[in-house]
Amino acid sequence: MTKKTFLLAFTAATFILAGCQHVKSPVKVEEAPVPDQTYNVTVYWSAPLYHAVLFDIPDDDRQVDLFYTYFVDRVGMDTPQKYVDEFDASVKWYRTLKITELDGTVRGYLMLSNKLGYFFYERPVGERIIVNIYDPHLGGDGTVRAP
Repeated sequence: MTKKTFLLAFTAATFILAGCQHVKSPVKVEEAPVPDQTYNVTVYWSAPLYHAVLFDIPDDDRQVDLFYTYFVDRVGMDTPQKYVDEFDASVKWYRTLKITELDGTVRGYLMLSNKLGYFFYERPVGERIIVNIYDPHLGGDGTVRAP
């Protein structure tokens, strides 16, 4: 391999790798139960056993919302117990995540089937936190970023 070919390949690889950087998540998540209080509830249904529920803490200065698709239903204000009972009865294998901003402020909770994936982004930056749910079994791998 000539020096010129090597430099060309190295330069191309550098530009490709630089273009593949992921956007840093605006939040951190950890497993935690949903406290019993009233939340702004949004439900995601992609099939009878693959679903997620987002519990947004109302009246704080930052909204957490699900990326809207045909499968998203905005329920309104509700408490979490009936959703926890439904997940225990029908989903069985799920996780509950506490959504926290990087400064430690809790913004909400996400319950979702272990068969679903998720990622977060901000739109516009610094205002709303959007949760995008995807099903890796239908070809989604979570690498698609917000437009």
